[in-house]
Amino acid sequence: MALVTGVALAIPSFGCGGSSPPPIAQVTGTFYNFDDMMLGKPNKALEEPYPPLDLKEKPGSPEYIGVSILGGSVYFSRPKNWQIRRASLTNQRRFIEYVSPNEYIFAVYERYDRSGDPWRDVLARYEEDAKKEGAELVGLHVPVATWNAQGRAYIVKRKVKAQKEPFVNFSREVVLRSGRRVNLIEIVHQGESLKPIGDELLRVMETFTLN
Repeated sequence: MALVTGVALAIPSFGCGGSSPPPIAQVTGTFYNFDDMMLGKPNKALEEPYPPLDLKEKPGSPEYIGVSILGGSVYFSRPKNWQIRRASLTNQRRFIEYVSPNEYIFAVYERYDRSGDPWRDVLARYEEDAKKEGAELVGLHVPVATWNAQGRAYIVKRKVKAQKEPFVNFSREVVLRSGRRVNLIEIVHQGESLKPIGDELLRVMETFTLN
């Protein structure tokens, strides 16, 4: 899978199982933002089961559950131990962020782009939005693909305010489009490489479907 092996991946379900954020996150308060936290509060309006994408646990691989999110516009298979961080159902601004006990966030955001817009315009708008938020785009528009969509992946560096000094986090952000919509996948992680979690995210990306 190009996203995992080629760029070591970019980046937030509801808790069917799962555990609390790791102790380091609770101590530093920099990796996980606890404002507006909704952990452990399932809501069918935000996530519905999609059993065809369920996968039982195997040696070296967690149990996955199939889910439908953002009003049925997205389907994918995610680790069962992910929990919700926060979400919104505001029209044209829907998003959902998941937190993993393996210290990363996986998020899916609706973009306001039209699916028929040229790639150069879609990417230019994303890059402009990211820079306005103070992000540094380290790696640019690497081609990737999911189950039914094409995308461009970025490596993004951000500084987050902390008590003593700014905390630097990295993300892999994927502008993804199908024939009907444009979404953004964001994977926020610690360290510069996603290698430790790449295998776990491979199924997530391979099954990711824009309806």
